[in-house]
Amino acid sequence: MAPPRQPPELIADLHGEILLLLPPDDPASLVRASLVCKPWRRFLTDPAFHRRYLAIHGAPPLLGFLYDHYTWGVLNVPRFVSIAAHSPIPQPALGYDDWSVIDSRHGRVLFDIFGYSISLVVWDPLTGDHHVVPEPPIQRELYGAAVLCAVSGCNHLDCHGGPFLVVLMAFFVTGMVMEALTYSSEDGAWNFSAHRDLDCHIARKASMLIGDDIYFRLHSSTTVLLRYNLGKNCLSTMNAPASHMYEDDFALMSMEDGSLGFADIQVSQLCLWSRNVSTEIGAGWEQRRVIELARSIPKSCNLPFVVGFAEGAGIIFVGNGVGVFTIELKSERVRKISERGHYGAIFPFMSFYTKV
Repeated sequence: MAPPRQPPELIADLHGEILLLLPPDDPASLVRASLVCKPWRRFLTDPAFHRRYLAIHGAPPLLGFLYDHYTWGVLNVPRFVSIAAHSPIPQPALGYDDWSVIDSRHGRVLFDIFGYSISLVVWDPLTGDHHVVPEPPIQRELYGAAVLCAVSGCNHLDCHGGPFLVVLMAFFVTGMVMEALTYSSEDGAWNFSAHRDLDCHIARKASMLIGDDIYFRLHSSTTVLLRYNLGKNCLSTMNAPASHMYEDDFALMSMEDGSLGFADIQVSQLCLWSRNVSTEIGAGWEQRRVIELARSIPKSCNLPFVVGFAEGAGIIFVGNGVGVFTIELKSERVRKISERGHYGAIFPFMSFYTKV
């Protein structure tokens, strides 16, 4: 006698558990699975699957990075480099001739449109939506900016389409003053937040968000970091570790204990530092770790340099004359993700992709 057939609902439940295990860093696997049959597509598009998928996999995966590609030696055109085999994320195409990427966070990318005034655009690569930010009430100055989710208590696993903030740091050369302005997409308005006397401007590098603090890099050989506190609306500065020698060759990090981190390369060693804020010891930098790169990254006529860090993923980007590599800090696994090119600054993009 043939064994009894398994109830269909049990088979469906088993398929559902398997689909929940599809890797989030391979978005194409979700798309392929949705094409297998109608029941699978219904399951993958169910909001309940979406919630469970985010809960199981935790932090959003690193899908790639953006950088400015120079065309004809004059114009900037942002480009997206995927680290997945088949990326569903399109290249940025907003119709501008000369524009630049200046930040990326919480599933959003912030662009600067070159011109006579400050023109910023926030883009969601997964939905294709973009938001033209109103011009701030200042003239075009030397500036940098950060974008972040504005929802209080959000876990940032899936905050696409929600309200956001843009924090602008504008350096006024005539008065040698740094002004902080914030834009809220909910209010649709800019507000002056803080100012500080300063003799250098913001570098066009990725910012770092830790708690209520946003850290910006400065064009300076001494005072290299500017901190803006969202809750207190105040600005402060700090120096790099004493052993750091090169102005541009470093990246800001978020450490596992929630402190600010600093990564630079000295000869062939990746050096990781943490900002100690203990009042008993005294605020300063402590070296936490050294990773030898000589055996893991191919040799090049150019020395390796740090070009970025993926917030929440524990991944550092290192470049040389061979290409761009990621280094996973937990395993020290090294992976080549791009060929050689001009990568003065890169902006990691992290997000779940459940649009199938």
